[in-house]
Amino acid sequence: MTRFPILPLCCALLIHGCASQTITPAAEPQLPAPTASAPDYDSETLSDLLVAEVAAQRQSLGVTLGYYSRAAESTRDPKVISQAAQLAHYLEDPLQALAMSELWLETSPHNEDALQVAILSEIRLGNTATATRYLDQLLSVHGEDALGRLVNQARGLGAQGNLQLVEALAQLTQRYPDQAPLWYARALWLEHEEQPQPALEATERTLKLMPRHEDALLLKAQLLYETGDQEKALRHLKKLVRKYPQARRPRIAYVRMLLTSGELEAAEKQLTIMAEQNPLDLDLRFSLALLALEAGASNTAQTHLNALLAQNYRPDEIHLYLAQAAEQELDLDTAVGHYLKVGGPQAIRARVQAAQLLYQQGNTSQGHALMHNLAQQQPELQDSLIITEAEMRSNNGDPLGAIALINDALRDQPDNTELLYSRAMAAEKVGDMAQLEKDLKRIIILNPKDASALNALGYTLGNRTDRLDEAYQYVAKALELRPEDPAILDSMGWVLYKRGEPDAARDYLRRAYEKFPDPEVAAHYGEVLWVLGAQNQARQVWRAALESDPDAPHIREVMEKLGARL
Repeated sequence: MTRFPILPLCCALLIHGCASQTITPAAEPQLPAPTASAPDYDSETLSDLLVAEVAAQRQSLGVTLGYYSRAAESTRDPKVISQAAQLAHYLEDPLQALAMSELWLETSPHNEDALQVAILSEIRLGNTATATRYLDQLLSVHGEDALGRLVNQARGLGAQGNLQLVEALAQLTQRYPDQAPLWYARALWLEHEEQPQPALEATERTLKLMPRHEDALLLKAQLLYETGDQEKALRHLKKLVRKYPQARRPRIAYVRMLLTSGELEAAEKQLTIMAEQNPLDLDLRFSLALLALEAGASNTAQTHLNALLAQNYRPDEIHLYLAQAAEQELDLDTAVGHYLKVGGPQAIRARVQAAQLLYQQGNTSQGHALMHNLAQQQPELQDSLIITEAEMRSNNGDPLGAIALINDALRDQPDNTELLYSRAMAAEKVGDMAQLEKDLKRIIILNPKDASALNALGYTLGNRTDRLDEAYQYVAKALELRPEDPAILDSMGWVLYKRGEPDAARDYLRRAYEKFPDPEVAAHYGEVLWVLGAQNQARQVWRAALESDPDAPHIREVMEKLGARL
């Protein structure tokens, strides 16, 4: 399902009249001087408030909260209670904030700030039903504007708190059918629950009550797309862009949907308009260029990135993304040139990718020189860089070259387990089982708890030889060390199957497949299912693997071996 991001839920719910900010989670509350708030307090209470004030000045707000809470309970003074409640909310202590807000409501039953703290505390505690009752009271006493102010205060709740707030608001639409923010909240909740059609209906109710509700207008486009009406979604956004030509969010949403729909020419036109409208906003232009790159519109992305590079805007990042755009277009020479110009934290990654492209083009000497120089400049990364280069050689059809490279490194570090493991994997590709076994056994001697080596040796012996009991012992040891590792679960299932135990194998392979449904695991699991007579289930497993990777060789090979058809 294609998704088009919208603003965070609570920010999106804001409407007119929500400028009041009686609780500000992002700022430290202002604590009153104790003598100013209640001059007739007894000496113990004054002492508590004085300690609270001193603790606040020293940023020991937990201590401050403790003393304020005690003073609030003993004095029942609304001013002290409000400070305790708001401080508890700021410190994200919902239990204490709720206790203080309830005390506050006992002294001031309809206080809007007290109701806000109570609602947000109940939401943080997951008590949606209770929060809804407080919301009902807030709306009945203070009206629609109070709802906007509440939502403004909810920004500090985080993603889960936002969802809980939206759920609570969504339950009030029948009681307050004329409140646009509540219908919008209902739409958001239904969309989150993957009910796009009912969500679209709730969005239409929102817009009937508040036709210029920008967030609802954007949500409508998203929901139209999700319900399969792509053309109508694009027409809706096009209309918004024409009606509000200077508004950024509708045009950005339009660009994103055009790119996702493959309408690159129309997207390029909108990107150009945005660049012309905001010539000094380079951050915006950069974001739009990355949006185009992400959607596969490489030429469009390159045009905007080169314009930014000409202004010396974030050159290291621009070169990195220009390299990726060129790589998408299979212009590998240009990509290498940009990768080599990347500086800063991404420089090593960029040079490794440049070397990869050089190897891919057959420029082995240049690729090796680049990796060798990089290893000299970064001696702490030398082993990793050697192993990475060996993989480049092996993946580009030169496994013997990979082994030669690792052999050179092992002369100085004969017991380096990472190098030994890398050579073992390269040896497997050329069919040198003796070298693979020797290296993996050496690793196991050096580190008997190396689960990767144990698993690799056990799987290879089970798959390539008839030494099945020995293979089982190695995989069993690996499984003891990492009982939930899908690769080891797959190995155990496969070894058991090769030993003639398909029933026992099925459970291991099922668990491996559920954790990591890659084509090789799917091929193993499907084969065992087929042999056990669950042929329809085997077809389902293989079909799912082929949907994600139509050319998966493991699936094709096992189906051919078994004479299976989808």
